[in-house]
Amino acid sequence: MAVNLNPVLTQPYYRRKGKRVKAKRIKRKVKLRPKHIILSFLLLAGFFLLIQQTYLFLITWDKLEVDRIEVRSTKPELQNRIQHAMNRNRLGNLLLLDINRIQKVIKSHIWIKDVHVKKVFPSSVNIQVIERVPIAVIKTGQYFLIDKDGTLIQEVNVSHVNGLPLITDENRFKDGYKDKFRLAVQFLESLSSEQKAQIQTIDLSKHNCVSVKLKNISPWLILGDSHFSGKFEDYMDKRSYFAQFGELKSINMSFEDRYILAPRKKRPDNQTHNSEKEES
Repeated sequence: MAVNLNPVLTQPYYRRKGKRVKAKRIKRKVKLRPKHIILSFLLLAGFFLLIQQTYLFLITWDKLEVDRIEVRSTKPELQNRIQHAMNRNRLGNLLLLDINRIQKVIKSHIWIKDVHVKKVFPSSVNIQVIERVPIAVIKTGQYFLIDKDGTLIQEVNVSHVNGLPLITDENRFKDGYKDKFRLAVQFLESLSSEQKAQIQTIDLSKHNCVSVKLKNISPWLILGDSHFSGKFEDYMDKRSYFAQFGELKSINMSFEDRYILAPRKKRPDNQTHNSEKEES
């Protein structure tokens, strides 16, 4: 008589149709022994020690000592001054060089608008200087060179400054300085280089109004607050037309449909002429 020695085979086995039953795997638990912990600690300590020793080597390596400084600037005098100041200081290791501190020191010079410092391995530093560019001389009691940002660069003798217009205000800019100067910058930026070269004085005494005096003998041109270049060209084209009214003190061109002419000397018949604009 045959005997079934495997009782499992005699048990009924059920399987859902179309589905596979996953076999269970026996997971072995790995015990973390003290020697494993000690080994991991030693490996980690060795790794950080390697990093420390590498860092100490690099910051004391002679080949990383800064030995070349190159300063670039469009102003030779300013470039030489910065180059001389940088060469006097020992900058040390390139890795330890504080770029922000160098930029802050250089930017403290009033003529410098911005500066870019770059490390060049293994031992060089490049310094690119961006200078302030004066656009005019402004009279605020004294005369100062001024850039488009409104920064007073340097006090000057106005008689020694050539090629830059003079910006004035009868109240010496005690009120509305920012708005007035912004209008002056807007005026200058609207002109061509040829037009700018003809400007002698920009007066901002009138509220929200630019008045201009040219370098040659000319009346004051009252231009208002917009369309400066077009009005400038309009005056240049009609100089012969304005000449028939004699010597003029000013021409108000701030209106769209007329010019208002003010004679330099009083006339017995009429002191001010109103003239309709001619179509060009």
